[in-house]
Amino acid sequence: MVLQFTIIVIKSMTTQKQYFSISLEKGLKILALFNKGRTSISQTEISQLLGLNMTSTYRYINTFVELGYLEKDKQTKRLRPGIQTMLLCTNLLQAADNLQWIRKEVDRVHEAHNITIDVGLINNENTVRIYHREAAETLTYNLPEVAVNCLHNTSTGKAYLSTLSDDDLRATVERIPLIAKTKNTITSSNVLFEEIKRSKAKGYTMCREEFLPGLITIGAPLVGSNSGRCLGSVSFDFSILQNSYEEVEVSYASLVVKLAQKLSELLAD
Repeated sequence: MVLQFTIIVIKSMTTQKQYFSISLEKGLKILALFNKGRTSISQTEISQLLGLNMTSTYRYINTFVELGYLEKDKQTKRLRPGIQTMLLCTNLLQAADNLQWIRKEVDRVHEAHNITIDVGLINNENTVRIYHREAAETLTYNLPEVAVNCLHNTSTGKAYLSTLSDDDLRATVERIPLIAKTKNTITSSNVLFEEIKRSKAKGYTMCREEFLPGLITIGAPLVGSNSGRCLGSVSFDFSILQNSYEEVEVSYASLVVKLAQKLSELLAD
């Protein structure tokens, strides 16, 4: 009976693998390289970033150019998203009803409490902000739409780390570059590991001037109900000149956790 069950499982896994397109995966990874901070890219950069040989890279690029998903500058040979990519993104956003519901939930909390709220998704260990509401009559901070190397110094990054198993957490913390953004940024893997373990027990994460001077954030992870994996986080932003670290935790910890749970339902994967 055990042997029969094992054979069935192996056959199922083999069947799933047979219907997985590695070529499509590589093509989508090329399109995912573009963001607000990287609006153009060269063939060599694509090859290096994705570990593809130059011949394969050229084949993918040429296909995207022919279909209109990428455009190539005639002089510099650098690539940028084409009209077809823009149309695709627009159509997908219009079809993503859950994004509209996310906005409604965030707007509801924002209007009730007048707090700055950010919703970010994790992509290749970077944070992509998909929605932002800013509190009225408060100090503001110029936060990037795409935050790179932010797992150790933002509430969104720490929220992601808090969903990992202890082994994965340890491996990730020891692998990522713990670059100091401010004097408060955690640059010790052991210190970060212990803080994430405490955050995991609480259900939320906090940063006190670790990403930008004067900025306090509190966040909670967005976890897919089907996959159980972290999709991103929701965070509240405050100025240290207007709120103390302790006041933020006492007043907003339960609220950010509840909002994260609601948004996780809307982002079910």
